[in-house]
Amino acid sequence: MAPEVQKLEEPYLLLPNHYGRYDPFIIAYFLFPYYKPANFVSSDAILRDRIYGKLFRGLGAIPKKKGVRDTQVIREMVKVIERGNPVALFAEGSRSWSGVNNYIDPSIAKLIKLFKVPVVTAKMKGASVFDPRWSERLRRSRLEIDYKLTLSKEEIDSMSEEEVMKKLLPDIEHDDIEYLKNSKVIIKSNRRAEYIEKILFQCPECNSYEGFDSYHNRFACNACGYRAMVNKRGFFTSKYNKIYFNNTRDWLNWQNSNFVSFVSQKWQVKPEKSLFYATGLRFQKAEGYAPMEEIGKGAALFYYDRIVFKIKDKKIEFPISEIDSLSAQHQERVELNVGETAYRFTSLMHKEPGLKWEIAINTIWFNTDQKFKLSPYLKNLFEEKSGVDLSYLKNKWSTNMEF
Repeated sequence: MAPEVQKLEEPYLLLPNHYGRYDPFIIAYFLFPYYKPANFVSSDAILRDRIYGKLFRGLGAIPKKKGVRDTQVIREMVKVIERGNPVALFAEGSRSWSGVNNYIDPSIAKLIKLFKVPVVTAKMKGASVFDPRWSERLRRSRLEIDYKLTLSKEEIDSMSEEEVMKKLLPDIEHDDIEYLKNSKVIIKSNRRAEYIEKILFQCPECNSYEGFDSYHNRFACNACGYRAMVNKRGFFTSKYNKIYFNNTRDWLNWQNSNFVSFVSQKWQVKPEKSLFYATGLRFQKAEGYAPMEEIGKGAALFYYDRIVFKIKDKKIEFPISEIDSLSAQHQERVELNVGETAYRFTSLMHKEPGLKWEIAINTIWFNTDQKFKLSPYLKNLFEEKSGVDLSYLKNKWSTNMEF
């Protein structure tokens, strides 16, 4: 812990990088001896959870709807600071899928200039194997956190927004894959590959999107049987097949780019059949910030222009143009918002890749001139894929920023 952080006696803005569901508790734990607990800005979806919701509320969590206009959250943050408490948020907006931090919207600098309080960063290292996005349990391994007073009040007053970002980014951005290559981190677990199919859904051997099935340290393609395993250092190896990618970062970069092309091609053809679907799902619904209510079990189908829920003998159709946001939440359940109503579906087997649904709908939005709905962390993917500059979407903190 940096001495200048320990000596802080005034409210501050805490900006950590983001890998696991327990990040707020871990980060807050090491700060607690020195200062009041920070009030974390959290997704309203996690606050609806019976167990995690209570824990987050215990930290004074401030609810934020993902991907939709929610200016009330800024007013709530100001109130917390005025009471003398620190506020914490994940500037990336979403947990890292690959081990590399997600896109950080430069409009976070506007918030820093607005609050006029010191900025403390917390860079986690090794978190992508300690609590990876796909896993449903923590693993025993080494985790480092670098706390740093990145910006003082005096620096913030004298800097432009561009200068604030230039000073801030190096203390948040982190490539955990490169860190793990050069570290001695060992994962003490025999379930190192369990549920990795939540993020990997294209096979590099047969190129199908049929997904994988995992068991303990191994996983295999549902279409061709291609097999690989996760070793004790978090990298992919195999005794039976060629290793195309030995880490999640490179595999996801390849897969996600391919899937954008696949969905775009289907959108151009406009087929009658669904592009993909999922069965064995549990459906829920909530109004505003109310708890989720059960609406049945069934299947979900993704078409080029709509998403369809099949629940027993009835269908619920959501035109993609009318969906305000869609994101993969905790345990990769998929949640979409239409106005003030949130709909959620969760795989009963805990194996459906929410990332697949999020990339697909973002691709349709990109191709139908609804780019303002794009998930912030996917903007770089679409910029690289299309060559289209999306910088004009990067200064809408109050409308598109996610947590």
